[in-house]
Amino acid sequence: MTEALNHKDQNAPLSQSALEGIRILDFTRYQQGPFATVLLSDMGAEIIKVEEPGGEPGRATGLQKDGFSAYFEAHNRGKKSITLDLHHESAREAVYKLIPSCDVIVENFRPGTMEKWQLGYDDLVNLRQDIILASGSSFGRNGPWGNRPGFDHIGQAFSGVMVEQGGGPTEIPQALIGGFADQIGAMLLAFGITSALVARANFGIGQHIDVSLIGAMTALQAMPITRYLRTGQQIGFEPRRMATYTHYRCSDEGYIAIAATTQRFWENMCSAMELTTLSNDKRFRDPFGRADNKKALVSLLEEAFLKKPATYWARILTDADVPNSIVMSYHDLVEHEQLWANGYLQDIETPNLGRMRVPGPPVRMNKTPPRIQGGGTELGFHTEEILLSLGYNWDDLTVMKESGAI
Repeated sequence: MTEALNHKDQNAPLSQSALEGIRILDFTRYQQGPFATVLLSDMGAEIIKVEEPGGEPGRATGLQKDGFSAYFEAHNRGKKSITLDLHHESAREAVYKLIPSCDVIVENFRPGTMEKWQLGYDDLVNLRQDIILASGSSFGRNGPWGNRPGFDHIGQAFSGVMVEQGGGPTEIPQALIGGFADQIGAMLLAFGITSALVARANFGIGQHIDVSLIGAMTALQAMPITRYLRTGQQIGFEPRRMATYTHYRCSDEGYIAIAATTQRFWENMCSAMELTTLSNDKRFRDPFGRADNKKALVSLLEEAFLKKPATYWARILTDADVPNSIVMSYHDLVEHEQLWANGYLQDIETPNLGRMRVPGPPVRMNKTPPRIQGGGTELGFHTEEILLSLGYNWDDLTVMKESGAI
């Protein structure tokens, strides 16, 4: 009986999320840093967002009349907000008092800014020996470009991805969607922070970690850059890398994406689509032939897919166990049950914007499930609460507010 209960307890989800009990002081702005701390908030960490009294620039980006900013909500949900003007000594003193209770400090200022405020890594370790400082930068902290400013589009330009996306060095460069370098950089920054927390648990050490936009984009392009380093060739994006790994227009003007990359998937697709002439054609019998005769095969598949609507092809290809998807818009995406079933889209309640549908945590954990901790908080909403917990009284807060420190 006891063994059964213990087994049941070990497999039951806990009431906590994975990073519950971790406190993070977040100085980040815009997108790369803020989204990193959103990911950590969803994992249960307490995020205290430090903003200047007017608010970080992301609050005003795309601001609607009802106070909604998709930019701010997407990158700052579930956090607490405290306003501090770090140009004031009293504001910096408040930060110094707060740091010993924090596990991680996150910032994405230009390198040197934190040091100017006596908040660099060497300063922080005097306040907490095992502190983790996580810096998001544009170009990395070393090298001749280390202290240059930069944003997402600059990171995309520098990293080679715009040439790759455009089709190679002889074509017109094309950017990926806005914020792509920021989002990849954010994910890797969150990964670096959690790795540093594991290292601290294992070895009792804190450390300074840095994740840059160009480093993140280099990692994203690991395969094509590895190929270039070996061959000296940058092939660039191809609209149809393979005839059987692409998307085709259908009779309803929708598109169907296919990934019939193996021999089994190719044969299943031909059978489901009643294309026995293709499967028996000696040009297309094996992967090498299909690659060598890609142009001819593309032309024949384009003609075939135009005969029926995308929903028809999706149904018969799914029945034949061929990887496929209708090419969906956001409208299609948010109505699809698959995202809701996995919590990738969720409904939340917010105090200032009411009920909202938002993207959910991308990671599922069956024992310590991630949870959205709320929407984007009002500017400075937790300032008094946090400062009072540090030993300040209301008279102190009045003086700080009158001086502009908060």
